[in-house]
Amino acid sequence: MKGPYGWLFDPNRCIECRACEAACKQWNGVPTGVNIRYRRVSTREFGAWPAVSVVAISSACNHCENPLCARACPVKAISRRSDGLVLVDRDRCVGCGICYEFCPYGAPQYDPKTRRMEKCTMCVDRIDQGLQPACAAACPTGALSWGEWEDIRERGTASIAGYPVPYSTRPRIRFVTTPAKP
Repeated sequence: MKGPYGWLFDPNRCIECRACEAACKQWNGVPTGVNIRYRRVSTREFGAWPAVSVVAISSACNHCENPLCARACPVKAISRRSDGLVLVDRDRCVGCGICYEFCPYGAPQYDPKTRRMEKCTMCVDRIDQGLQPACAAACPTGALSWGEWEDIRERGTASIAGYPVPYSTRPRIRFVTTPAKP
């Protein structure tokens, strides 16, 4: 695979097991006890009673085509590789948090120990070895998958209820909106 890459998420298949979170933390050595989660599973409620729905969403950095976090960084510590991965250079980062303020997905996170911002790298080291990101590899139901953006971009929809509108950032994620087949 050569990129750019993207995520495909099917909320109908997500069982909120958080295997994606655990795999991410383990593979990337993300510290525990400081509430840093590159990948996070959360639930969103929408609708009005009696037609209320709850959907689980596994989210991380979407490695946007137009990463506002990179444009906002005053020290240019965030850049986009030729394969579309948006990465933080921790040596350049000053931990100001401006990138977090501009990211509608909350991907950049502050590490109080290093006093720097960090975020999902889409497991760049695994991709460089020809492997998929740890989170997608660990998903037991296939709710979270990853691949070439060209193969994903036309599948599903760009956003679902409770998820930020993607117009300005053009995130590399699509959501499957049809019910899963039994």
